[in-house]
Amino acid sequence: MFRVVYDIVLKGIPEELTCLTKLGEYLFARGTCVGTHTSFLCSYKDCLIKVAPQVIKPHYLTQDFVQAGAVKVIIESQDHYSLVTVTSEVHRVLKECGVAVRILPE
Repeated sequence: MFRVVYDIVLKGIPEELTCLTKLGEYLFARGTCVGTHTSFLCSYKDCLIKVAPQVIKPHYLTQDFVQAGAVKVIIESQDHYSLVTVTSEVHRVLKECGVAVRILPE
């Protein structure tokens, strides 16, 4: 299984939230998806795409908590060509909206 993880930090600007919604609409129109516009799971072009708020596991607390404004986009596939194609589409949609996207090492 191949995997790419994007980290998106939202600064609370309404345009950024709209951009995340645009990504959801893009994937909902082309694949099979479940969830809301800011937290969803999609199957598209032999890839599984997960978009959800980032969960922090602190050392000093007993429960995990959701970090406000941080979203992870995880794209997984067994086919490397599909993974590269879908990853570039997701990256393009987010960059066209002006959201800062960072790839994380896995």
